[in-house]
Parts: sequence; structure tokens; C-alpha cells
Amino acid sequence: MTLFLQNCLSYPVIIFSGLLLIVLFYWVCAAFGLLDIDILNIDSPDMNIDSLDASALAGWLTKLGLAGIPLTVIITLVTLIGWLLSYFSVHLMLRWIETDFIRYLLGTAAFLLIAFIALLLTSMLLKPLRPILVNHNKSKSVTGLIGKIAEVRSSIVTLQRGEALMEDGGGGLILQIRAPEDAGIVRGDRVVLIRYDAATHSYEVVSETEFNRL
Repeated sequence: MTLFLQNCLSYPVIIFSGLLLIVLFYWVCAAFGLLDIDILNIDSPDMNIDSLDASALAGWLTKLGLAGIPLTVIITLVTLIGWLLSYFSVHLMLRWIETDFIRYLLGTAAFLLIAFIALLLTSMLLKPLRPILVNHNKSKSVTGLIGKIAEVRSSIVTLQRGEALMEDGGGGLILQIRAPEDAGIVRGDRVVLIRYDAATHSYEVVSETEFNRL
């Protein structure tokens, strides 16, 4: 047990050990409904991510055949594979090197190589499951939210600003919403999402009462 803990806290295993703890904490929270499996999706409406970064990330995921798969699943598998590979690299090789400088130098090289291998193995493992995982994701896509009800959390809603919270069985989705100011939509009102504007990453809404009268 002592050797196991020593290996887990050795470089570069400690990097993956830390990531693994974060991943485990996330999945425990997700199991209790505190977080959503799609929380990191680049096409998720509650993600505030620079469009250039999102496009670059989407490009890399497409090249790896992972486009549409939840990032949380990808990160989890990369972390798990990376931890296993780094643990055995330390256990079988690096821990026998007595010179600190050489050990850390080889550890850094091992970390970069392991991260690359872990990403490739993740791609190979997830590609056959991609149709299933992508179908799961479609229900949470921006267009999949049309017709859903959300609760306004900003003081007012105008054509320039507005924010609402939509319950999704997890931590909830924070959405940017828009409506004419004369609609009189204020904090606490329930609204229905009727259209998504890709240019502003926002939803056009009407009050639930008005929607029911249509």
C-alpha cells in the first residue's frame, strides 16, 4: 500500500492522480444530479467559450472522430488511461532512477508521450460508441431546447439582454434570452423558448401565459 501511494504521488503520476480525483468528484456529483454530463460541451448553450477556441477544439475533435461526444466522457477516459500508463511507467521504470534531474526529465517526456497515447486510445475506444453518445447529446443541443420552459433570473428581458434558468434534472442551464421590452417579462416569470439565434447565442422567448394563448 505504501508503494502504491508513493507511485501515485510521484511525477508524472501525480498530475493524472489529481485529474482523476476531479473526474471522480464530478461523476459523484453527476450521479446525485448536481452536475450535468454535458456541462463542458462546446455546443452547450450555457458554455461561455471564445468562438475561435471552440472552433479549434471542434476541429481537433472532428479529426479524432470524437465530434459530438460529451467532453466529460472524453476527459474521463483520457485521464483514466493516462493514470494507468503513467503509474506503470513509474512503477516499472522511473522509480528506479536515483538522479532527480534525469528522473524529472524522463518523467516530463513520459507525460507528453502518455498524454498523446491516452488521447489516441480514447479515440479508438469511443469511435464505435459515437453514434450512441451523439444521439444522447442531441436532446441537449440548442435546437433541442425549443419549446422548453425556463425561469427568468435577470431583472428584465430586452432585445439586447436577458437571462433565464432552465431546469434539466441536473444543475440547470443558464440561457441568454431576448424579447421585446414591451412584453413586460421580468425576474421570476416563466417563459417559453421559441427560437434560437446562432449569431447572438440567445433564445427568443415569450411568456408562458402568452404562449398558452397562441
